[in-house]
Amino acid sequence: MLDCDESIALVHVQEETAGGDWTSNFVAGTIGGIAGLCVGHPWDTVKVRLQSKELASKYSGTWNCFSTILKQEKVKGLYKGMASPMVGVALVNALLFGVYGFFMDIQMKNPSDDPTLLQIYLAGTGSGIVNSFISCPMELSKIRLQNQDQATSSKGGAGTFYKGPMDCFKQTYRQGGVRACYRGLWSTILRETSYGPYFLSYEIFCRALTPEGQRTQDLSSARLVVAGGFAGIAGWMSTYPTDVIKTRIQSQLDSIPKAQQFKGVWDCTKHMYREEGFRVFFKGVNATVIRAFPCNAATFLVYSLALRALMPASDEALA
Repeated sequence: MLDCDESIALVHVQEETAGGDWTSNFVAGTIGGIAGLCVGHPWDTVKVRLQSKELASKYSGTWNCFSTILKQEKVKGLYKGMASPMVGVALVNALLFGVYGFFMDIQMKNPSDDPTLLQIYLAGTGSGIVNSFISCPMELSKIRLQNQDQATSSKGGAGTFYKGPMDCFKQTYRQGGVRACYRGLWSTILRETSYGPYFLSYEIFCRALTPEGQRTQDLSSARLVVAGGFAGIAGWMSTYPTDVIKTRIQSQLDSIPKAQQFKGVWDCTKHMYREEGFRVFFKGVNATVIRAFPCNAATFLVYSLALRALMPASDEALA
């Protein structure tokens, strides 16, 4: 899922609370997504560094990677590549809001009925697949910027130095056209199917946390954070190996001779397993688990505050 994946749970909340004011929910969801992104991006940078074959050997683990980046590249280093998902938060929020609702509508005969878990799973999976075509270029830019350590960024360092996401897009397009900007699309599609398990587990946790005689829509913000945190972990774990594969594919620069480039998902998978064994498919997973709850807490807190500011009358519904 995207670095702003914590905003996905808000789509579920927005669908239930939108009422007649879609705009307020969308704006509040976008602001909440940005808040979650600001909290979670440093751990996403750690995850990507540990997934990278060239950089992972420099770090002994999750905390060592975090502290090393902080020491050598300062706070700015932890936020490398954030501009790309930051721009995409509103777009992803709008897309998921619409696509998830569309897939739910075509499945349900009566809109007033509660959706089944299967319908939620299918709507989430469909949303993820559609979202892949938006997230793939943004992820490529983000990953390449995150993998620029001090050696790469210095004038004497090896590799390509990108000044920012737009410069990354320009250089990538110049080297390989639109196709190069969509490097890793299939691995992105496979990873984004995790939206299905994410929405499914979120609904299951919400139902489990709902007191008898109440509705999931009436859950407190604290319980929504818990549900979102566990759902985030479940969603990521459901397709995590494909995220590592995607990182490896998108990390390869177009300047590398084609004979040395991965031919696709299966070719990358075989090379990774042959050279590094089964454990390679779970590199960086600790950073992913660590970021789940603080991201959701920031997302839901800011979403609630923003919605209350935009819709004062909604205070009782969110209490």
